[in-house]
Amino acid sequence: MNKILATFGVVVGVALLIAIAVIFPFLFIWAINTLFGLTIAYTLETWSAMVLMQIFFGTTLSFRGKK
Repeated sequence: MNKILATFGVVVGVALLIAIAVIFPFLFIWAINTLFGLTIAYTLETWSAMVLMQIFFGTTLSFRGKK
């Protein structure tokens, strides 16, 4: 039973990460439209462009313990 729950947890976690990765670019486009009064359309083309911008300008996180 524990193995089934662990597998279910992993599947839900992966599905949640995929959902966040798909939704986040649209949220960023919405934020830009709201803040600057733009009319950027919500299309696959603008979603792809936002993903590329996030990859290009993205930062890497590192978690280092105290030395």
